[in-house]
Amino acid sequence: MQNQSNILKIGMQKFIVLLKKIIQKIKFKMKLIDMDMKWRIMGGGCFDFPSSFYYTHTEEEINCIINELKELIIKYEEED
Repeated sequence: MQNQSNILKIGMQKFIVLLKKIIQKIKFKMKLIDMDMKWRIMGGGCFDFPSSFYYTHTEEEINCIINELKELIIKYEEED
């Protein structure tokens, strides 16, 4: 009987830890949505990245994306 009680206790502890992680992810996503809404209200342009972009991408990814965009712009300018 004691063994079943310990198994149940461990299972509940794991469930609580998992639930806390899920709640933290939801709070983070809500924070990102709020940041983006404020960015749009304050006049964020279509050629800028929203605030959440910098929280969800590493510096290397950001530099890579910016370089790809620059290459696309140069390519389209050369075609004209």
